[in-house]
Amino acid sequence: MREAILKPGKEKKVKNFYPTIYADELAKVPETAGVVRVRSAEGEPLGVGYFAPKIRAAIRVYRFDDGPLDSDFFKTRFQKAQARRLELGLGEAYRLVHGEADGLPGLVVDRFGPVLMVQVRTQSAEALKDRWIPALKAVTGAEVAVCVDTEARRKEGLPVAGGTLWGERPEVLVVEEDGLRFEIPLALAQTKGYYLDQRENRRLFETLIRPGERILDVYSYVGAFTLRAARRGARALAVDKDLAALGVLDTAARRHGLSVDVRAGEALTVLRELVGRGERFHHVLLDPPALAKKPGDVARAKRHLVDLVREALQLAEEGGTLWLSSCSYYLKEADLLEVARRAGADTGTRLIVQRITHQPPDHPWTLQVPETLYLKTVVFEKRPLA
Repeated sequence: MREAILKPGKEKKVKNFYPTIYADELAKVPETAGVVRVRSAEGEPLGVGYFAPKIRAAIRVYRFDDGPLDSDFFKTRFQKAQARRLELGLGEAYRLVHGEADGLPGLVVDRFGPVLMVQVRTQSAEALKDRWIPALKAVTGAEVAVCVDTEARRKEGLPVAGGTLWGERPEVLVVEEDGLRFEIPLALAQTKGYYLDQRENRRLFETLIRPGERILDVYSYVGAFTLRAARRGARALAVDKDLAALGVLDTAARRHGLSVDVRAGEALTVLRELVGRGERFHHVLLDPPALAKKPGDVARAKRHLVDLVREALQLAEEGGTLWLSSCSYYLKEADLLEVARRAGADTGTRLIVQRITHQPPDHPWTLQVPETLYLKTVVFEKRPLA
C-alpha cells in the first residue's frame, strides 16, 4: 500500500479521530490518487484513507488502524450503522449513514423503506464506489438506491449526481412519518430529499398545538410541520418558493382530509406582506436552507436572519412561539441567539428561550468532528413582563 507522510505535529488531530487531512499538512504524497497508509513525520502508522490530489481536503481517513478498504470493511461499517439505527426504533424512515460520524467520510444514506437516497459527497467516496456499493446492497437488502445531488460535489470537482446505484428508478419517493404520507417526485427528492433531521422537532411541535390556533410555517418544503398542526385542529399557512414542494403538501393534505393554506413566494417578501395586513399567529416556524456554507458567509447570513426574525416577531401573538432553525454548521447557537436578540431590540419584543434542540440520534454528532453537529433549533416564547 502506498504511503502519505504528514508534516511534524499534524498527527495529533488524526490520533484524535479527525478524518480530514489537508494538502498543506502533508510532507510527502503519492503522484496519483488512491488508497494510502497515513504515517506521522516520525513514521508512526496512523490509519488508512484515500488520497485525492489537487483538492484542499487531500485525504479522508476511513480507518484509524491498519487494514484494507475493501468490501468487507465497508460491510462491517454498514452493519454497525444499521444496528445502531434499529436500536432507536425509528420505523422505516431514518438516516442510515451520517458520513464521518459513522466512519464513512463523504457518504450519507437516508433510508425510506425499500429505497435508499444516497449522497456521494467527496472524491474518496466516489472513487471507492465499487467497494461500498455491493456492501451497502448486501447489508440493507434495499430494492433501489437513488443518487442525490449536493453542492458538496461541486467543491470536490465531481459532476452532478443522478440516476440510481442499483434497482429500478421510482417515480416518487414515498415517505411515511407518524401516520402522514408524502409522495415526493423523484426529481425534487434528488435535490432536496426529505428532512429527517427535523423529525423530533416535528413531534415536539405537534404536542404543543391547540385546536383553533394559527400556525405560520415558513420554508415549509412539503409541509411536514404544517400537516401535523392541521391534524391537531390548527389553521396552518405554509410558505415556500418551491411550487413542486407545495404541490406535494397540497396533495398530502387532501389525502389525509386536512385543510391548509399555502403561499408561494420568497420568505421575507411574504412575511412583510403578512405584517402589512396585520396578521397574527400563535406559532411561527423559520427553517431556512443553509445560509452560511463557508465562514465568510456568516455575517451576511446573520443580517438576513435578523430581517426574517424581525418580521416574524411582529406576526407572533403575545405568549406565542418562534421556532428558529439553522442547518448551517458555521452558524452556531450563539449566532441564532444574537440574531433573535437584535430582532427583539428592533421590535421591542421580550423573548424567553424555551428550549434548544439539535439533530436526532440517527444523525450522530461526533465530538472529535465538530462538523457533524449542524442542526440547531431555538424555540422562543414572546412573553412581555406586564
